[in-house]
Amino acid sequence: MNNEYDDKLEQSIRFVAKHYKEGCMDAEKAWVKFASKRHISRRVPFVRYILRAAAVLLLLVGLGTFYLWEQNLPDWVAVSTMSGQTKDIYLPDSTLISLAGDSWIRYDVRSYGKERRVVEMKGKAFFQVERNEARPFSVETNLAEVKVLGTSFQVETLGNFVEVNVKTGKVSFTANEGDKQVILTAGMSAQYSVEKKEMTVLTEEDTNYLSWKTGLLRFSDTPLDKVIEDLNDYYQVKITNRVKKPEAKLTASFNDMPLDEVLMVINQTLDTHLVQETRK
Repeated sequence: MNNEYDDKLEQSIRFVAKHYKEGCMDAEKAWVKFASKRHISRRVPFVRYILRAAAVLLLLVGLGTFYLWEQNLPDWVAVSTMSGQTKDIYLPDSTLISLAGDSWIRYDVRSYGKERRVVEMKGKAFFQVERNEARPFSVETNLAEVKVLGTSFQVETLGNFVEVNVKTGKVSFTANEGDKQVILTAGMSAQYSVEKKEMTVLTEEDTNYLSWKTGLLRFSDTPLDKVIEDLNDYYQVKITNRVKKPEAKLTASFNDMPLDEVLMVINQTLDTHLVQETRK
């Protein structure tokens, strides 16, 4: 049965192929001939053609608008660290960011470097910025903004304050609320407090603000309370002194030493009893 059907189909195909002439099956000509005999208007097909063309045009316009809108959307690159972890991040302009533990930074890779160079952050980070006077560099936090051209500095956000320490160059440190602003040069630092609504230039140099990065702790006739504060920050622990010596001061350096060895040296030097509190 199938063979008989196939034979008839093949005969039909041969007949069409034998008698087919190019152009003889023109659908448009056939419609004109058919419509002219019956006095049929072509307005409806023409309107359909216009509608189809309009739909295509609207589609193209929509695609173009979507493309432009998508091009303006931010494309964020974000980097974060866990407690005790540090990371180095190079930006597209070769600016180097060293990220401390429990911190994050992000920037829009689409817009970075076109007119400005903007980075958002939280936590603690040290910046070594490539100089570009035409495109200033900015660090934005939830409380303040730091603007530079090319320099190295640290920004730390903690709770309701932001602190900036400048190693080289010059920076502008501006609070988000009000008009509080200071210009800081190499060796200077400042802190903004949300609670006090104050911008304070710190007069005492913090020799250990980069200890998390360098591994070096230095103390020069430093009051014991400040020593304990720096140790807590560097080792991320809670240290207390069980022997009260308010006048005690320390002069010493510790280069990437274990905490128990550091405490032993301080206790023997100052006749104190510094201990690390255990977490409950």
